[in-house]
Amino acid sequence: MKTKDIYAVFGISPSTLSDWSKEDNKKSTLAKLLKNMDMEEAEEILEKKQNSKVKPMMLLSTVNCSIGNKEKHFTLTGLKKLFYKQEPLNVYDKYALKTIKNEALKEEIEDFIAYYKISPKRVHEMLLAL
Repeated sequence: MKTKDIYAVFGISPSTLSDWSKEDNKKSTLAKLLKNMDMEEAEEILEKKQNSKVKPMMLLSTVNCSIGNKEKHFTLTGLKKLFYKQEPLNVYDKYALKTIKNEALKEEIEDFIAYYKISPKRVHEMLLAL
């Protein structure tokens, strides 16, 4: 990319880019990368970042807020695995599912299902089994 393109896309002024381009600067490699990158590549990277999914933290927060013992709090992965558990559910698993069933908003559950690609049917079955 040209200096003016780098400024237009990233807001890096020509003087700053010039300083970065000096061999003794810690950002000289970054300056080389930016100068050798195509405009299409930069736009594609920025578009991917804007379209990246945000982890659904609300359902996790809903569940963990009602569990007093912080050592028993769920992680996102642990909450996901809860919907696929084959062995009998422990007390905290059952409590988490009851909390989801009674307190979680529909949007929280839908966002969690979409992000982790969990079968809505499986979630519905788990919540009904309580």
